[in-house]
Amino acid sequence: MRASRIDQVMRGLAGLLILVAGSVGALAPLMPVQSASAQDVQAALQKANTYIEVAKMTERAVESWERYGSWVNMKTGPTGKERYISYGMYDLNDLDGLLKEARAAAGTEPSVAKLDAAMTRYIDAYEALAPVINQASAYYERNGYETDKAAEGQALHKQMVPLATAFLAERDAMMPELRAFVRDVEGQEIASVEKREGRSATWQVGQVMHAANRVVDLFPRDRPQPIDSDTLDEMIDSLGPNTPGETFDQIIAGVVPPKNAVIDVKRFGEELDKYAGAVDVLDRFAGEKPEGFEEFKTASHRMLDLLREFQGPLTQSQGREFDGGGQMVGQTVEVYFSMLTASSPISGSQLRFLP
Repeated sequence: MRASRIDQVMRGLAGLLILVAGSVGALAPLMPVQSASAQDVQAALQKANTYIEVAKMTERAVESWERYGSWVNMKTGPTGKERYISYGMYDLNDLDGLLKEARAAAGTEPSVAKLDAAMTRYIDAYEALAPVINQASAYYERNGYETDKAAEGQALHKQMVPLATAFLAERDAMMPELRAFVRDVEGQEIASVEKREGRSATWQVGQVMHAANRVVDLFPRDRPQPIDSDTLDEMIDSLGPNTPGETFDQIIAGVVPPKNAVIDVKRFGEELDKYAGAVDVLDRFAGEKPEGFEEFKTASHRMLDLLREFQGPLTQSQGREFDGGGQMVGQTVEVYFSMLTASSPISGSQLRFLP
């Protein structure tokens, strides 16, 4: 099973995991954790949370474009006779207030030049695309293509394609930078806890989740691409006894897995070692254990076992594919989310979740 199919498992379990994994350089700390004051940490948390909210709320534009691509021929545009043309597009919510807040945040401390610039470009691209998507959504909602022979649909298609292409490219550029910043702020928050109350239960849980997050960050988050109805019909018509199982999987899912979705094996090993070290520190914690602590501890060990089991075949495949990979990742992600649930009341983190 390909690593890209692994991403589909993660998306199904999380309902959210749809971002692009960061590069090796992008995951390096952006600000010195030890020197951050309480005021600095609060400022970083506020900025990170604003940016996270933008990434999550604007994702509906990605979903709307994918819905459109599931029934239209992207090369020719709509004809008005497509089988699933009634699917139309999702309309987009009014995000003016949030986007204005994010633009303002780009000019505040802490300054993260590359991310601030990427976020600003991303917002620009979204604001150019959103009104056209909403116009198209309304057009298909009222079945306008039945009266104008898809003339407006064709005009909207020509507008949307370059705007959507630019928007998706800016999202791909922005998300790794955001993920790196979020992990850095997460580290600062944990350091702040240690400074304030020592290596308490709150710190223990926080540092294990931070290490787990850095491992999970390495899984591909490239979105599988929807197969338009015409292509899907052609694939179904061509089915035969020698058709590979992968083709059947694609037809059933209605999507084509992204190409070259690879897990960095070396980075995976390094982050797994750090996670194992964090779990070891947790095991030696002798302080007061709040309700749910043992549940979290058990889940953290299960996560470690699964990651170690995953590492062997992942290494053999050079991070690309192996039999049973999707099932193993499905189990791992399920345990990861149980860790998130158990950790929340203990860590009390102010940082929002970035899928």
